Amino acid sequence: MKSSIITLLLIFGQFLYAQVAFEGTGIKIDSLNTPNGQNYMVLNPFKKAMAFTEEMGGSPTSALIYFSGNRIIDGEKWEVLTFPDWLGEKGMLSPLGFTPFGIFYSQVTFDKGMYYGNVMFVSNNDKYEVNIPYLKNKAPIQSGCLSKDGRYMILSMESNNTYGVEDLYVVKKNPDGTWDRAKNLGYQLNTEFQEVTPFLAEDNRTLFFATNGRGGQGSFDIFYSVRQDDSWRNWSEPVNLGSQINTSGSETSFSFLDGAEWAYYVSSQDSDGYGDIMKIKFREDIEADTAKVEEPAIVAEGESEDPKSVILKIVDAKTGEQIPAEMILAKEKRIGANGLFQIDSLSGNEVEIKSAGYLPKMVMLDEQLKVGENVIALSSVAKGSVITLDHVLFHRGTPNMIEGSEKELNLVVEVMNDNPNIKILLKGHTDNTGDPVRNVQLSEARVRSVKEYIIAQGISPYRVTGRGYGGNQPIASNETEETRKLNRRVEFEVVED
Repeated sequence: MKSSIITLLLIFGQFLYAQVAFEGTGIKIDSLNTPNGQNYMVLNPFKKAMAFTEEMGGSPTSALIYFSGNRIIDGEKWEVLTFPDWLGEKGMLSPLGFTPFGIFYSQVTFDKGMYYGNVMFVSNNDKYEVNIPYLKNKAPIQSGCLSKDGRYMILSMESNNTYGVEDLYVVKKNPDGTWDRAKNLGYQLNTEFQEVTPFLAEDNRTLFFATNGRGGQGSFDIFYSVRQDDSWRNWSEPVNLGSQINTSGSETSFSFLDGAEWAYYVSSQDSDGYGDIMKIKFREDIEADTAKVEEPAIVAEGESEDPKSVILKIVDAKTGEQIPAEMILAKEKRIGANGLFQIDSLSGNEVEIKSAGYLPKMVMLDEQLKVGENVIALSSVAKGSVITLDHVLFHRGTPNMIEGSEKELNLVVEVMNDNPNIKILLKGHTDNTGDPVRNVQLSEARVRSVKEYIIAQGISPYRVTGRGYGGNQPIASNETEETRKLNRRVEFEVVED
């Protein structure tokens, strides 16, 4: 979906609505659908993958089992996780969303005449319950979504303070990595009927959901609304996505990957009452702002063969292997599945390069780049990694950072927000000139400055520790000024991921 497809309009300080339009009608994805029926679909924003439930009524257990396999969607291989989904007396399972390291899912069990809903997380066969204080769901189903940045979870459930049956709730992640209690999104979204299968777009403001409480084409129709402020209870009037998607059947689980041209959803139309996974193409000819600033053209791998273009090759800094990445310029993203980007013009703009599990990097598009291949190395943030912050600089002999140092620290904050389990140890170093004791004190003071900046951006202090080493751990010779400056540095080590 192009970045112009959903456009937030800011008038008098309020976000009013988003523009959404499609081409044609929905198309069934034959490689995914089975006679058992599909439901509760979520997409992985970090790679071409999705998860959904396949209805398997009658199973004697509701333990988590999922199957992984490659399916061909739109001519490309996707990883697909299928959750056996039981809607009978034993309860149900439904995926909520992905992180770079695993997947969150809902689990509803039935015991002694009561339903109990909770949220689980699974990664590399390790599974644990997510602690959400006072979480209570009285309904036999529980669906939801996870925001791409991992800061918000939207749940559909029937709790003690619902306006009807299933309502939409937000669960926010606290700065220390724990989750807050679920809070109802309010009467502007929720009705006396059911609101289910929410999907929060990457702006963390545009919310899509299915409901049977607002009329429409059939039983469940898909609507969207835009959050107006940070209370999470003030929303624009929900808008029906229209007859191109909604039918006389039931439509749920609408979602899309930012930057993609297709959206996906589940429909029971012409499917004997079971759900089928569908896709529909976004329309690209809606522009809210015609006075568009000319930007460098960024093309993902394979889209152009101009030999005069500048090629960015994204690699792992340690292994040199190409890694999947995304490039962000003026909030527009391009995906490079093989870590290659082609740029047709240079204009001095700065772009951000990201890859899941790596520290992002800002790259200036200027004359320093050459025609042909330019290697951009990203540092892994796996446990044990030590990364030098080359652009975090200090005024001589003081712990005061030079203006501009915050740009690289903001990337550290970004990767910690994207990976909420990461904890880091900041390390301050000097060269060996001067009083060794004072050098240790200076390095400790500089570490404190860096730590204070990171915490001020909302990162929990429990995730950031620090230590000053003075000149005791050089990485280069102290014989010349040219090499001594390499020893004056701030690093961070990933101590937990």
